[in-house]
Amino acid sequence: MAKEKDYREQIDRSVKRLAKALNLIEAMRDELQFVFEQTEWNDEVKYQIDEAAAKLGFSLATLSTWYDDAEE
Repeated sequence: MAKEKDYREQIDRSVKRLAKALNLIEAMRDELQFVFEQTEWNDEVKYQIDEAAAKLGFSLATLSTWYDDAEE
């Protein structure tokens, strides 16, 4: 039982860290969006960031609901 509690705590920490990382990525993306709108730079990197953020978001959703099925 103690190990499961430890795992839950690790998952909870990971969820918070991933959420913070996604917030930082969003802020950086917004900054880049401004640059891309003001310049002639190729904005392909923005699409790569969007794809990565979407995948990380899916991971965040999975981690957030990790124990839901087991508890139901």
